[in-house]
Amino acid sequence: MFSYLLLWKEDDKIMNINSHPKMNYLYVGIDCHKYTHTATMKNCFNETLGCITFNNDKKGYESLIKKVDEIKENLIPIYGLEDTRHLGYGLAEFLMNKECCVKHINSNLTYNERKKNPIIYKNDEFDSSCIAKVLLDELDNLPDAENNEIYWTLKQMVKMRDAIIKINVNLKNKLHAQLLHHYPNYNKVFSELTSKSCLVFFEKYPSPNLLKDLTVDDLSTFFKENTNSRFYNKFANGIMELIKEYEIYKNDYQEQRNCIIKLLIQQLNENTKRINDLEKSICDIYDKIGKKLHTIPGFTKVYAACILAEIGNIHRFSDSGKLARYAGIAPIENSSGGKDNHLSNDYGNRNLNKLLYYAVCLSLSCGKTSGDNIKANNPIFREYYDRKISEGKTKHQAIICIMRRLNNIIYKILKEDKEYVSPEDLIQQSINSFRERKKLEEEKLKKKKELKEKRLKEKNLNLQV
Repeated sequence: MFSYLLLWKEDDKIMNINSHPKMNYLYVGIDCHKYTHTATMKNCFNETLGCITFNNDKKGYESLIKKVDEIKENLIPIYGLEDTRHLGYGLAEFLMNKECCVKHINSNLTYNERKKNPIIYKNDEFDSSCIAKVLLDELDNLPDAENNEIYWTLKQMVKMRDAIIKINVNLKNKLHAQLLHHYPNYNKVFSELTSKSCLVFFEKYPSPNLLKDLTVDDLSTFFKENTNSRFYNKFANGIMELIKEYEIYKNDYQEQRNCIIKLLIQQLNENTKRINDLEKSICDIYDKIGKKLHTIPGFTKVYAACILAEIGNIHRFSDSGKLARYAGIAPIENSSGGKDNHLSNDYGNRNLNKLLYYAVCLSLSCGKTSGDNIKANNPIFREYYDRKISEGKTKHQAIICIMRRLNNIIYKILKEDKEYVSPEDLIQQSINSFRERKKLEEEKLKKKKELKEKRLKEKNLNLQV
């Protein structure tokens, strides 16, 4: 290792640049993969001191520690990983248990570092070198890798639930395509394809030719015994009227086609059961975290858990503005030559952005109606939305404004561990607090006046004597 002595003269004083904090560290950039990882060690002058490729197991991790110990001398090693929760999860946990300093590096920073070269190429050693360089340059701005196991677990559960829901959507579309060949107008009887009554019926009678020998009473009894619906007579009559509209004939491969419909319905039922089990587990984890997001009007525990899974530990964000930028709500500044301009933010966490957008749309939509009075699910947001529209905002811009307000509400609830309080309740609390203060002041003035009168009487008595 080379030894440097750098001096800087300022105001007739000689300062030793060797005292800069960054000179005390060894920068270890690690490129993580499925079976092996590659690490490059650099000093503060961007000089490569060593490189190692090791297996993604405990023995490989120990070889990395051994290699770093051979190189570091008096330096303190700092490890930078792009991935601390997937391919690099085991290594990050190992290093944190060893009480090592581990930094999480955004892959965009590494990408920008790679683009600085005149000829852009990519291999494991070069990638780890870029990670080490980013670690050196952005040391003060990089977040520490945290062992927030409960938030990571919650996010994995939410992702699994979303994946099964997507599978169910594909299964539902396939089932719809199959049923159109047998019951073209089935939607006249069943408004929802995935309802229990609909699935039970089509699993038992996937084609109309199976209904030839049945009567309306037989179908009514079937629905009554196998579903909880009160409209079993309506379903039975509707189906019998439906199959009269077209001719029933037997196909050569009808049994195979019936088998496809039954398999699709069975998969739908199994996936629905899995989703229910996952939602129960998600609610259990959410309760252990102890946040109160579900107290926001229109939020269920599952929906609140989905938002919390995307945000993670709220203490990562020092203020609500940073959370808004993370969610892609806050605009991006684009100014030049004294001309200020702001662009819409298409970056950030798009899943969180979608969840907030859906929540706002749900709050603006109308719920139950009472006579001619149509009320939005959240009248306060609706009033704010109408005001922004009257100010000249487009509908999308007005929704973005409400998303920012919702973002601020979520931030405060998570940061202070408090329940949601509506503005009406806040106003009432303020009024009650004002009345209490006024009452105390009046009592204090009354006591002060009584005390003054008492002293005056005593003084008059003394004068008479």
